[in-house]
Amino acid sequence: MTVKFARALTREFPAPPPVVKPKKTDDVVEDDEFVEYATLRNWAMVTMETMEQRLERYIEYFTPNLAHYRNMVAAFEHEMQIGLEAHLSNPDVWNPDVCSFKMLDACIDRLPTGREKGIYYALDFGGTNFRVVRAALKGRGKLSFSQYKRSLMSASSTASLNKGLMDSRATASQMFDFFSETCKEFMVKMADLKPDAAQKTEHQAGFTFSFPCTLKSINNAVLMEWTKGFETGRSTNDPAEGHDVVGMTNAAFERFEVPLKVSAVLNDTVGTLLSGAYEMNRDNHPPCLIGLILGTGINAAYFEKEALAFGYKGNIINLECGNFNRELPTTNVDHELDFADVANRGGQRLEKMVSGAYIGELSRRAIVKVLQHHAPPCAWKPHSLSCEHVCTIMTDASSDYGVTENLLSEIWNHSFPYAQLCVIRRLCHAIMNRSTALSAVVIAAVARKTHHLQPAMGGVSCAIDGSLYKCIPFFQRVIRTYLDAVLGKNISSLIHLLPADDGSGKGSAICAATVGASKASSGSNFFR
Repeated sequence: MTVKFARALTREFPAPPPVVKPKKTDDVVEDDEFVEYATLRNWAMVTMETMEQRLERYIEYFTPNLAHYRNMVAAFEHEMQIGLEAHLSNPDVWNPDVCSFKMLDACIDRLPTGREKGIYYALDFGGTNFRVVRAALKGRGKLSFSQYKRSLMSASSTASLNKGLMDSRATASQMFDFFSETCKEFMVKMADLKPDAAQKTEHQAGFTFSFPCTLKSINNAVLMEWTKGFETGRSTNDPAEGHDVVGMTNAAFERFEVPLKVSAVLNDTVGTLLSGAYEMNRDNHPPCLIGLILGTGINAAYFEKEALAFGYKGNIINLECGNFNRELPTTNVDHELDFADVANRGGQRLEKMVSGAYIGELSRRAIVKVLQHHAPPCAWKPHSLSCEHVCTIMTDASSDYGVTENLLSEIWNHSFPYAQLCVIRRLCHAIMNRSTALSAVVIAAVARKTHHLQPAMGGVSCAIDGSLYKCIPFFQRVIRTYLDAVLGKNISSLIHLLPADDGSGKGSAICAATVGASKASSGSNFFR
């Protein structure tokens, strides 16, 4: 430790700030009050600790205990088995008190072989943009693709409405007509649709529809309710909620004479699994039976060989594992972050410890706990530090951490001394490291559940999509280290990590091809 760093850390504290009690609000404390006053739990204890001691205490909180993480692998795998049995007992109702996973049926009974060929389309809708993807499958795991994206706010039919197609006065027909028009424009551009042609060739499409749906079959998904600020159709006699997404899309295609037909609906995690299963056939890898999203959220899907025995229609199960809450190594920072999430307090506990949506806020809360009154006022503002900021801090290779200093000066309007920059960097590293270790636990548990972690079975591939994994080299490197630690090198070497790209796009098109192949032949052939 440098003299400069040591002096900065051991500096005595000034007198404590005046204590202002938070107002009573029927036992609910507002987020900013909770952060400020729950942090300084006991001033006497605080003044006895140096900043360096607090730093080491919090680093220890976030440092993975490998024995505990091995137990988590077993707990996660056990939870998956409980979920299968719960689905057999009552397939239409999820009881979070019984199983923290939803264990949803993707209604897909086979994986792509890599030999599928042809032109397939994918529709991707989960926010204010609608995207169309054209995938040319060439066999041997090879494909090329093009895409076209439009903002929902560009729809002329709802230009007078405040929220455009998201408005409650916009009808379901207007929304799905917009989808149809966008697809038609793209098909004309790609020369798959010639308006003057006597006969049009119909293409199959997969639809990644990222809103809560009840999946009746692979091509029947009833929209349960809008989220993310959407209200389309609620003030009209033409609502979208309670209706089949696939049916509404195909009806719009017929109205506009678009030669497309949606044959499959899925989510991005299942799409990642299918994309990996198709593309891994280019190389000599073990079968891809796992899809994982590590980005804004975390989720996993896998191929369950015994799924039909547990009442599933297909063999691919969407875990929705972000809600996992057994054996988690939570800290006071995790509990406070969860408490501040009033809309989902107590839910998505694993996701709140791992995903990109929360890493920035976890880091910020840890930073103000260690820096305490040295933290500037702006640092106490919730969500003022993002995952992207954390990544910038971690990758700062400058000798004086000048990149970090400039970043924090911009977002928190404060110039930190070198010693405090070191503190901030170590805390960000510790929280990202824990996220990586927890992600390894998920992969290890799901891989064990596939029963392919033995040399005789050849191992298993796991396709991974999401910015957290793809854009952070540290994550890719360290996740392998933790797989070795929780499984042992001999076993973890049987897991092949396969970076996947665009599960919601390419994966959706591959799903349409897989469904087409399933109709052409019976059985479930997921081995090469």
